[in-house]
Amino acid sequence: MYKPTLKINTRKLKENTQAAIKDLNKFGVSMMAVNKVFNGAPETAQAVVDAGINVIAESRVYNLAKMQHIDCLKCLLRSPVLSEIEDVIRYSDLSLNSEETVIRALAAEAQKQGCQHGVLLMIDLGDLREGVWFENYDDILQLIKLIQSLDNIYLYGIGSNFNCYGTVLPTVTNGDTLVSIKERLEVDLGQPIPLTSAGNCTSYHLMDKGTWPAGLDHLRMGGLQEFGIEYVDMKYLDDYHHSHKDVGLACSDMYILSAEIIEVNAKPTVPVGELGVDAFLNPKEFEDKGIRKRALLAFGLQDVPFDGCHPVDDKISLLGQTSDHTLIDIEDSEQQLQVGDCVEFELDYTALLMACQTTGIKYQFTQE
Repeated sequence: MYKPTLKINTRKLKENTQAAIKDLNKFGVSMMAVNKVFNGAPETAQAVVDAGINVIAESRVYNLAKMQHIDCLKCLLRSPVLSEIEDVIRYSDLSLNSEETVIRALAAEAQKQGCQHGVLLMIDLGDLREGVWFENYDDILQLIKLIQSLDNIYLYGIGSNFNCYGTVLPTVTNGDTLVSIKERLEVDLGQPIPLTSAGNCTSYHLMDKGTWPAGLDHLRMGGLQEFGIEYVDMKYLDDYHHSHKDVGLACSDMYILSAEIIEVNAKPTVPVGELGVDAFLNPKEFEDKGIRKRALLAFGLQDVPFDGCHPVDDKISLLGQTSDHTLIDIEDSEQQLQVGDCVEFELDYTALLMACQTTGIKYQFTQE
């Protein structure tokens, strides 16, 4: 049965992870590796563990269930759903939390299953997603005291997140705020906070600039090792694998989507007839470039959005997409493309995320 193929280079992923670990170690920072873009693929999780990672993070419990055979701690990256607490305890060793009700439920279930579960208490420093609001210090302190009072759970650390919902960047200022909260907690509790998790891959830009706030010692990283990109200034980093061709910033030759041509023809570049909207109710404008050679590919928007796919052959351009067709211009390509040939694309993060979610694409893991 035909499916477009997504080739994932696990060797390069491992080597990028080793580079990330080395870079973070310079600042005394450890990391857990976020595997969610790969939809829980055990092969990618194993690659980063082989690189030296000891905690894998996923945002869905059913993805953690896929990797129980991997020798590492498993962390639920998204706050637990109360209705799946039993599986949260069964398949994860750690989870991000900010709700008293959920913390109590985790403790009760961990006692039933006879295990210990770590809580990373989230503090919202302004991005307005998960976490106790940073100005409500007493609420933070009381939740930590609650965690310490309950059996079968423990405080793994405190953390925050940036640049996901509210677009708030990690800065020296909000980093110092998190450090101040940690130091105040340590005084009031009379003991150290185990770790302070200062965000995700966007936080790396503070290291890149040499302005990393002292006292922050942990990150939850995905994009850094997966694409080798510094995401604030948007630049490719030395010593990492990423795109080696001008196919669009934020792409990587570590992830190649290959799709088969199902039609080749030469047609006008402007539709003939009265125009309305496309299959997704969007109006369109077309530039008249005359008659040009084009091809139809056997994948569409229900597989992966074409605007995150960049042709490896830079003489090919994308024209558009319907639910199960992608149209490309091949007029300038030096390849003599025919029906049955395959066209390859490098993927950006969004395209990789969507490609890994669909059942319409098959994985191929490679070391090449």
